[in-house]
Amino acid sequence: MAAVVLGWNPATAFGAGPGRADYAMAAATVDRTGLFGIRWRVGRGQQMARGTDVWLFAQGRHGRGLLGHGVVAAAPQPGAALPARLGLLAGVVFDLLLPPGDALPAELLQESVPDLNWNAVRSTGTVVPPPAEGHLRAAWTSYLRSRPVPEDWLGAVDPTIPLPGSLPQDTLREVAVNRCEHDPEGVQRCVAFHGTSCAACGLSMEQMYGPAGASFVQVHHIVPPSAISPDYVLDPVSDLVPMCPNCHAIAHRGAPDPYTPAELRQMLASARGAQPVRNSIPGTVPTPEQLDAQADAARLRDTSLHPKDTQ
Repeated sequence: MAAVVLGWNPATAFGAGPGRADYAMAAATVDRTGLFGIRWRVGRGQQMARGTDVWLFAQGRHGRGLLGHGVVAAAPQPGAALPARLGLLAGVVFDLLLPPGDALPAELLQESVPDLNWNAVRSTGTVVPPPAEGHLRAAWTSYLRSRPVPEDWLGAVDPTIPLPGSLPQDTLREVAVNRCEHDPEGVQRCVAFHGTSCAACGLSMEQMYGPAGASFVQVHHIVPPSAISPDYVLDPVSDLVPMCPNCHAIAHRGAPDPYTPAELRQMLASARGAQPVRNSIPGTVPTPEQLDAQADAARLRDTSLHPKDTQ
């Protein structure tokens, strides 16, 4: 089984057994740490292997809609706090929980994912028909991208990080990242102080790509790993600098310590060779006519600056 939808009434406790939680607390935990684990009661015949995608569907008079996404971390099994006749307990880890008022409306789900009966979603789990999985992910991803991205999401720092629920679990791989370079608050403070131009090459993503690149830049942690002690505290202004993705990737190819912005600038100067055409518009390729006009302008300028050299 690749995906199930869990129904939940916001008027009731979140989860099952002694581990039941307050939804607001659970959502706040996801916002702060990226994950929230809980046990959920499912049917005795429900087959939910570890890694199964889980979707949280709000029901009841408070509004109906898709609230969150998670993954099965522990397959269903009997629990001491739940008689077997009432079902099994599955371990679910949520990686996104929206505020109740921000759910993807059931009306839109019925239009975009008609293969699933949204009026019959059970709290113990309803299997998502295989043909509907792609439509469900597409509707969910489109809805998330239509909303302002919270500043504390990792995706706000690095748009290459997939949104929770946007890809099947078997296409994902868990990797470790430098927490200092992906801390939303630290990135905000770094960019507020240093700006959004690359500290190595000076590239502005907005100047290069227009509105799509506005205010986007990665940040590079310039403190060498050997200088980081167990009690190290990040200073976003002195320890982080903005970098474009290209320079950032090359910086981390340094060994044993990443290259510094100054070292990257030296590399660029050494490898640049012929200087780029002056006055060309960023992101465009000059036409032959433009190149001839720029060459003529450069000769006129040089003549006016050094008249004796032409005699």
